[in-house]
Amino acid sequence: MPSTRTSLSKAAEIPPPTALGLVVSLLALPGFAWATTAFDLALSPVVFVAVQWAVALVVVALAVGVENRSLASVGFRRPERTDALAFAGTVVAAMVVFAATDPLVGALGLPIRDDAGTLSAGIGLSVALARAVTTGVVEEILFRGYPVERLLDFTDSPLLAGGTTWGVFTTAHAVVWPLGNLVQISAVAAVFTAVYLRRRTLVPVVGAHVAVWTLSVLGQFYG
Repeated sequence: MPSTRTSLSKAAEIPPPTALGLVVSLLALPGFAWATTAFDLALSPVVFVAVQWAVALVVVALAVGVENRSLASVGFRRPERTDALAFAGTVVAAMVVFAATDPLVGALGLPIRDDAGTLSAGIGLSVALARAVTTGVVEEILFRGYPVERLLDFTDSPLLAGGTTWGVFTTAHAVVWPLGNLVQISAVAAVFTAVYLRRRTLVPVVGAHVAVWTLSVLGQFYG
């Protein structure tokens, strides 16, 4: 296990194409969210979905076309049978985290928006489900698959790779989510990050991410 100083020294050797990929992967969507909030832009949900997919495609294109890497280097590895168990376990763990943190958030009096976690406020079911699927797939590519793999390549430190991506993911959500929701998102993101580092494939974390959002949306419409 390399020291933190050694890992940071190796991170300084990241080539420009990879550095660009990391910037786009980790900062493009947070930047877009900040701009829409700062300038009070009333964009349709379809635009948000399109932007998310566009950023993900740019990152994948950079990995394959510029870095000359395989799709596996972004997390698209062939799943194994045990990944089905990892998927189910991750869904259960995420639900447990949400249930366990609800009393804590309430006890601390942290602000929370009930509609913030559903992606469905003011839109129809089909669009809400499209947003749920998009968010689950795209966020795992941008905040888990690509950056974790690249940081592991250049630091050899799962702690640094996972901690960095988890921190950026949590900070990114602080742009639009109140503190109570953010505590829960941060905890669930830690679960997703740990599972990805363990399995090194997007299958269980994408599946769990999509499942969590889909259940939330269905609960909002039919609960």
